[in-house]
Amino acid sequence: MKKFLSLACSSMMLISLVGCGSGTDTKKSDGNYVTLAKENDVISMDSRYATDGMSFEMIAATVEGLETMDKDGNIVPALAESYDVSDDGLIYTFHLRDAEWSNGTPVTAADFTYAWNATIKNPAAEYAYLFGSDGACIKNADEILAGDTDLDLAIAAKDEKTFEVTLAKQCPYFVSLMSFPVFYPVNEAYATEQGDQYGLTADNLIANGPYKLVSWSKGNKLVLEKNDSYWDAENVKVDGINVNIVPEASTSALDFESGNTDFTKLNSTLVDKYKDNEAYTTVLEGYLWYLQYNYDNKYLQNENLRKAISTVIDREDLVENVLKDGSIVCGGFVPEALATGPDGKDYRESAPEYFNMLAEDGLKAAQEYWDKAKQELGVNEITLSLLYEPSDPSKPAAEFIQSQIQQLDGITVEMVSQEKENRIEKQKAGDFDMVLTRWGPDYADPTTYLNLMLTGNSYNYGKYSSKEYDAKMAEAANAKSDEERWQKLQEAEAILMNDVPVVGVFQVGGASLINKNVTGIENHAVGVPYIYKNLEKKE
Repeated sequence: MKKFLSLACSSMMLISLVGCGSGTDTKKSDGNYVTLAKENDVISMDSRYATDGMSFEMIAATVEGLETMDKDGNIVPALAESYDVSDDGLIYTFHLRDAEWSNGTPVTAADFTYAWNATIKNPAAEYAYLFGSDGACIKNADEILAGDTDLDLAIAAKDEKTFEVTLAKQCPYFVSLMSFPVFYPVNEAYATEQGDQYGLTADNLIANGPYKLVSWSKGNKLVLEKNDSYWDAENVKVDGINVNIVPEASTSALDFESGNTDFTKLNSTLVDKYKDNEAYTTVLEGYLWYLQYNYDNKYLQNENLRKAISTVIDREDLVENVLKDGSIVCGGFVPEALATGPDGKDYRESAPEYFNMLAEDGLKAAQEYWDKAKQELGVNEITLSLLYEPSDPSKPAAEFIQSQIQQLDGITVEMVSQEKENRIEKQKAGDFDMVLTRWGPDYADPTTYLNLMLTGNSYNYGKYSSKEYDAKMAEAANAKSDEERWQKLQEAEAILMNDVPVVGVFQVGGASLINKNVTGIENHAVGVPYIYKNLEKKE
């Protein structure tokens, strides 16, 4: 047996943001509160069903799982103070520390067995696939996902403080996944009592993490207070967090200037105004914005058309002259600074670049693809819709993409603007031709992106299906060495970029203003976007 107290995950990129700028008094009432401005509200506080970054942030502020991330991006113990791994790498035994929910109920191993089995057996749980071979590789997960709900996951509460997980095959990133919200515990008695209201309001929640949600005015504000029953409460240095929902970055920037906000992100229109301000900072985030093509569209079934559209976009012009927030180009489907290979190099450094030709070269190549597509399709003119969000950076990026595509004579792009929730619903329904969408990595491995395009994956909204791609990903999953696995993953991405069901456009840069008196706003490129346990604010 191998004994572990923590696991360093060097391939995770995390930047602990320490801002500088005007000090402000942004207290909820009496006490030491940090005030954050956020563009989007939480959709659900139920860790079993949440799918968006903002929900992940607030869930992680109130509930802990087996593991968490420190400010340097290392996986460190949370509720599990240690774990053992069997010699064959298939059985993980987690030893839970003494911890309790905010209603006084102890946190036990049964909270994990209940939550995990409830999640994987509910069709509404979009992240259920992470229990299977596309994620944590837990034994029985693939069979349950295929419809055998008589089975349970191969997990067991050996006693109140011992939680055992059996894998179907070795998973090199298994422990890092344990910091992701879908693997968090849920107290069965409380969740059952709340029924379908669980996680929808502040009154239908309990916490075991550093904070507890005490107020939630939908679309307006959330208030979190320090959770005194948290096992590590002595290291929580603020009394609470005010989270203001401010859709317009210009409004939140003015709030920052007037001392009403300690942290706000900036959009592209504000970067030039604030880039010389000492409170200004940028980080490279993990989110990849990409185009997804719907194979139900008769025109987009044509490979040369997809390549024409993918090639014509001048990504360098987009990030340098439109977004201007630290975003970088990414024409492939695995972003930079996600994972380091066995050769010690970043995945993107050792893999080919795709679709990153500049200006005239890109337009010339795109025109050649378009000419072939017109001949194959028997048309000279087509109209395609582009689904996007009316917020930054989606809106300016989508408008730029529209102008780039329409350089190809005969292609008209009709814009379809939908708020995030509606955009996602349209994707799920297949109600789009092209969509500018994004994905944030759930764990530090290329498969967090590449698995999305497997046949039948719930996020494969464009209905791409390739036996060659699926087979190559299977080869990677069954590789005999890390080197072989890495090579197979790069070969799989090459297949994907030749077929072009999706294509990367840019990797998000985060431009922000941060109060100089506030530290501990920790940005993660992988998993939960921001973790707030270590917040501190000087009076």
